[in-house]
Amino acid sequence: EESDTRLIPTKANIENCLKWLVNGCQKGDSLVFYYSGHGLRQPDFNDDELDGFDETICPVDFLREGVIVDNDIYATIVKPLSEGVTLHAIVDACHSGTILDLEHVYERD
Repeated sequence: EESDTRLIPTKANIENCLKWLVNGCQKGDSLVFYYSGHGLRQPDFNDDELDGFDETICPVDFLREGVIVDNDIYATIVKPLSEGVTLHAIVDACHSGTILDLEHVYERD
């Protein structure tokens, strides 16, 4: 039995799935982005992070293909959303607090 290679969480497959998630969404749609895996942070080269670091998720091939940076996740699944579309994001990974680069951030203090 041959497995479907589109189901392996490579960088290309995750990026394709992120695009699929928002493709064709319309007012009233409710989307769910769920990621459970390894997360890292790296220096912020765009100077757009308050803490000086970009948050990332790590596909299985990240050592060869690289990580997926929060700026790219925002550009792929947050920015394209039209008014009236709800995105629920559940991210179980280290350094995932601002993984969507949202405008408002919860502060406990």
